[in-house]
Amino acid sequence: MAQNLQKKPSKGILKTSRSVDGHDGSPSTSKKPKEQRFDEMNIIETFHPADKDYGHMKVDEPKTPYSEAIDGDLEPADELDANILAAKLAASMNKPPKCTEPCDSDEDMEEPEEVRQRRLEFEKKRKMHYNEFQALQLARQLLAQEEEEEEEENEDKEDKEEQAAT
Repeated sequence: MAQNLQKKPSKGILKTSRSVDGHDGSPSTSKKPKEQRFDEMNIIETFHPADKDYGHMKVDEPKTPYSEAIDGDLEPADELDANILAAKLAASMNKPPKCTEPCDSDEDMEEPEEVRQRRLEFEKKRKMHYNEFQALQLARQLLAQEEEEEEEENEDKEDKEEQAAT
């Protein structure tokens, strides 16, 4: 790459205005278009210096320990037999799922009374927390009923005052 940077370009990258505009270069043309010229050697020296590597670096690392299997070396994996799989599924259908079986580990554990009380209290609070939505709905209904009762009382008072005024 460094060899290419040392070479000078044989011709410029821009075309002259004469070749683009179709002028033959005769002095009879009264108006000459502006011409752009680039200092190509300056561009090459500025953007492609010979001592700059642009961050490219070769990383010497050992090869990955994974060895790719060649087609001839492949051994057939354990293949599933449909009949065996169907028999296992049929046998498992008779058993209840494992997640619904009662867990005996909680009953077998001997825990002190304090720990048991804290656990029961926690479970009670957890149940109350999950019922909080229903409690909020009930509270809103009660508030609405109280507001209705207050409105009725206010209306009754206004009616009595009107009757007393007449």
